[in-house]
Amino acid sequence: MSAETSAEALARELGAPTGDVRGARIVPMMCERHESRALLDRAGWLFELKLDGVRIVADKRGASVSLSYRKQRDATDSYAEIVDALAKLPEDRVVLDGEIVAFDANGRPDFQLLAQRFQSDPKRARRMAAGQVPVVYIVFDCLAIGGYDLRGFPLEARKEILNRVVPPEAGGLVRQHPTFDRGGDLFRFCEEHSLEGVVAKKLGSPYRPGERTSEWLKIKREHDCELVVVGWTEGESARSTLGALDVASWEGDELVYRGKVGSGLSAATILTLLPRLEALQVDEPVTTRGVYSAAKQRFYCKPELVVSVRYGMMQRDGLLRFPTFRGLRPDVDPKDCTLNSPA
Repeated sequence: MSAETSAEALARELGAPTGDVRGARIVPMMCERHESRALLDRAGWLFELKLDGVRIVADKRGASVSLSYRKQRDATDSYAEIVDALAKLPEDRVVLDGEIVAFDANGRPDFQLLAQRFQSDPKRARRMAAGQVPVVYIVFDCLAIGGYDLRGFPLEARKEILNRVVPPEAGGLVRQHPTFDRGGDLFRFCEEHSLEGVVAKKLGSPYRPGERTSEWLKIKREHDCELVVVGWTEGESARSTLGALDVASWEGDELVYRGKVGSGLSAATILTLLPRLEALQVDEPVTTRGVYSAAKQRFYCKPELVVSVRYGMMQRDGLLRFPTFRGLRPDVDPKDCTLNSPA
């Protein structure tokens, strides 16, 4: 039996309950969208930059490490370098929550760059790890340590334990996400550097797996969502085969049309997408509400492919204004595509 680490000792001293917490069984806690910036100046909250990455729960048990996407799909083989880095942590058993992020040349999180990793087969993803698309695992929560279950602990206690697992000053491929007391200053930094926005977390809040609560809030510069593809339209010239994607979201049992997304589609993406769309093609629209925008030629498909979309606002007619394609989301269930999806 391995010696007790300082993080495990702290969990014991704080009275953490024992429990066998399995990372692969955890659906992460999520943020509610919040529009008012007044929250950013309130006491009783801590603030983090909202990362433009993919959510990952990591579970280390001895020399074995597993990674899971937010809907419990296995991600271990896609991020071999992160697995190797986590295996070197001194803790024998630990479950962490965070995001895997790729950075552009200016040091900003780049979701479209990252999408090349999680859209690839594991063998190709390993080749990318050699330098083509390097990634970092940025950790913001500790859910279990040793044989202790920390999910019912207040946020600040979990952070204190996390400090001993992944120290704030640690670099490398596994890093702790920094926290701030002044959300307003952090949001202004986001505006100046074209970053996504801020996550506000209430002090004292427990970790609620699979829940979206007002204890974790996201305040964003722009809106992101995950939508299901329900068809495509022809374009012009080089994009004559695929000009734009028709996208929709679920409202209860209804699939509601949200408009066309053409901006952000690269030639390489079109080349990858078109055969997949053609394999899903059907004769009639699959949406139950919404008026399709005009198109030269339109094709319909089964609602099985999920995409991430950034947009300015929702119009009165329910269509998205200025939508931009950001990438495919194979880690997301099409049924989870609502306009409150956790992008």
